Amino acid sequence: MRLRTILVMGGILVSLGVFFYISSRPKPEPTVEPRPFVWSVEMEELKHMAISLPPEGKNEAWVKHEDKYWYFDKPEGPKVNMKRWGGGIPLILSGPGAERLIAGNATDEQLEIYGLKDPKMKIGLTLENENTINIEVGDRTPDGQSSYVKLVDSRAVYTVDYTWYEVLERLVLEPPYPEPEDK
Repeated sequence: MRLRTILVMGGILVSLGVFFYISSRPKPEPTVEPRPFVWSVEMEELKHMAISLPPEGKNEAWVKHEDKYWYFDKPEGPKVNMKRWGGGIPLILSGPGAERLIAGNATDEQLEIYGLKDPKMKIGLTLENENTINIEVGDRTPDGQSSYVKLVDSRAVYTVDYTWYEVLERLVLEPPYPEPEDK
């Protein structure tokens, strides 16, 4: 009788041990889908960048010279103010991570709704191999946290963080010209 009790108790103990082992194992981390890119190039590949704000009638353009510095694309264009430019602008323009794909094949009506029929911003990028990338930026999303963006030759519409738009808009409205003492 005693042996039987010991075996039953041992079986219960083993069962509890297996139960606690299985229930206490860490759950696998959910897989995170990588953010889609509207376009993607290496920032070193950029040779020329132009940004226009059609509603304001303003635009600016920059070109990378042989010395690998960026200059305003004008005759005798000055070098950009690196304190404001840093290395960030070519990085931002090398391809934003989209928050999400809104429409894979947007209709004309959808493009109108997203503000892409009359874009708020147009961006033109020329690469070292002379390929070009043309981008249109539309309205902000209803919550104001993102902007609609698409490639000119595509009907895929994505959202990007509103700060991306604001940084590029500021480059045109307040160009990073060199300080007078730097000229």
